[in-house]
Amino acid sequence: MPDSEPTTVEKPLEFDPHSPDLSPDRAYELYADLRSQCPVAHSEKYGGYWAVSRYDDVRAVAMDHETYSSTGGVYVPAVSDSRFPPIDHDPPEHAGFRALIAPLTSGAAAKAMDPKIQATVDRLVDAFIDRGRAELVDELSTPLPLDVITQLYDLDAEQSAHIRSYSLEFLEHASGPRGREIIDRVCAYWISLFDERRAEPREDFITGLLEANQELHASDEELANMMFILTYAGHDSTALGLSNTLLYLAEHPEVQQRLIDEPKLVPSMIDEILRYETPLHWFPRQLTKDTCLRGMDMKAGERVLLLFASANRDPEVFDRADEIVIDRRPNRHLAFGAGIHTCPGMALAKLETKLAVETVLRRIPGFRVDGTVERTDPLEGGGRHLGVRTLPVTW
Repeated sequence: MPDSEPTTVEKPLEFDPHSPDLSPDRAYELYADLRSQCPVAHSEKYGGYWAVSRYDDVRAVAMDHETYSSTGGVYVPAVSDSRFPPIDHDPPEHAGFRALIAPLTSGAAAKAMDPKIQATVDRLVDAFIDRGRAELVDELSTPLPLDVITQLYDLDAEQSAHIRSYSLEFLEHASGPRGREIIDRVCAYWISLFDERRAEPREDFITGLLEANQELHASDEELANMMFILTYAGHDSTALGLSNTLLYLAEHPEVQQRLIDEPKLVPSMIDEILRYETPLHWFPRQLTKDTCLRGMDMKAGERVLLLFASANRDPEVFDRADEIVIDRRPNRHLAFGAGIHTCPGMALAKLETKLAVETVLRRIPGFRVDGTVERTDPLEGGGRHLGVRTLPVTW
């Protein structure tokens, strides 16, 4: 009787945000496999979690904050014991913190910043335009959102420099052991600024924040954590999205020309790049009760990762999902999330990107890649950031 063939047991599909093999291309290949074979996948790593990959499921989970709570933190595994309002708070506390930052994040606030953002973009482009070449990540995508957000805070030059430095340092070490130490330092710095404003009030955002907080009664630590996450999220997601957009344009001169000829397409092009190259690939939730999704029984207390980047490539929702269609309408992408935790700075991020794109098309038309482009490979920032690290161009 012949020997039986050895049995091969296939490893179940698993999403590991910290895998060193999670390149952008590999991530999207994995998402396609997950959507088709295991749309609600489980992993035992980092204390265990579920990964949800189909658009309809991701959106449904994001909309159901009563079952899928945000109080479990924003990183897997956690990088800090602290909480960062409003992103990891549920109602009713969530609404109070959102109200505190509304002066910075409303559509009206973004519109009022238009001339300041344009001036900032022009200043950054002025610094390199005569060279005929630039590195657009270091010289435009990274400094623009940081400059804008520190202007919103009405910080002086020295204070702005501190906040920029902390944000850039954390971006490099978000998922490592230094992440906690950087968070502690930046939050201590914010608390020192609160003390300064109490001693000498000004007509600025921080003074207004402290006055508004008299109703909410949040602690200084909570306010500092809020300012940390507001600054970091307001910077990195915009910088990543802008870098992805500029890379696409640098590689597609025909699209540049079409946008010059049809400038009204710029906003839809930006939305399409956000869908196709989602800057933040996932966010976690925590179950408040036992539930079942796609036949998978999940227990209260377990973590659930919402794979927004996978949802944005779901062919059941988006025709030609793996292609960039710059005039795609409608475009119901989830790059800014959904539900009560939709990104509060969405209007500002879109405006910054729009003004930057319009400016480079006007002032350095025909810009193209000239050197080695470096992507975030593997995904960075705790295993979820997709962007460009270096983008050398010439014109």
